[in-house]
Amino acid sequence: MKFALFIMLAAAMAVLFFCGYYVGVIKEKYGKNWLSAVPITIAILMFNIIFAIYELSKTARWQ
Repeated sequence: MKFALFIMLAAAMAVLFFCGYYVGVIKEKYGKNWLSAVPITIAILMFNIIFAIYELSKTARWQ
């Protein structure tokens, strides 16, 4: 089960990285625009998912 948690954590971190990348691309291409709110919102969701996976890994069921 640790392997499954590791894969989910790595995927969430990759999405978090690309959200930051796309915020930079949107700011460079369009300037300050409301479109940058979309990757920021997804990044907040991914941070919450990473925190939830971390809390799941502490339980005995996922060891």
